[in-house]
Amino acid sequence: MSKIQEQPDPGRRGLLTGAFLTRKGRESVKRQQQPLGSRPPWHHQVMQDCSHCEQECAASCPQEIIKIHLDEHSHAGTPWLDFSITGCTFCGDCAEACPSIESYKKKLAQTGHLQLAKTSCLTWNNVFCMSCIGKCNARALRLDVQRKLILNDSICTGCGMCIHACPVDALSV
Repeated sequence: MSKIQEQPDPGRRGLLTGAFLTRKGRESVKRQQQPLGSRPPWHHQVMQDCSHCEQECAASCPQEIIKIHLDEHSHAGTPWLDFSITGCTFCGDCAEACPSIESYKKKLAQTGHLQLAKTSCLTWNNVFCMSCIGKCNARALRLDVQRKLILNDSICTGCGMCIHACPVDALSV
């Protein structure tokens, strides 16, 4: 049997089980097909071998932000970063623990691109807030002259430190 025949199409399964009949069902199927968060900084080096390991990266993370996709998910067994507690410090412990990474450069890497939901952001709703700015070590966040949050994507590392600090969840990677 080919690999395509072994794994049923999640979209097709959703259609046959009636999951697409409601908005909630469609959103649930969509969430099962997308990663739950950003990948660890050095993950791009080992994406093919990742789901077949012992997940030492998650156990080695001192911030405990590396989580593993569950078996029901289409990305089962692969790591993702949960920024709900804190962000990534780029310490390199996950790369050192990974048996598939032979060498890596211990430098700041980008885990993803920070996105700002202006409709949720307090500063864009005329409320003074600087919660996220103080958490940004890269200094990628600042307020403009009208006290609106501005993101400098060219220097943002996507570490996620600002996400936990935001009181209204207006930031995501």
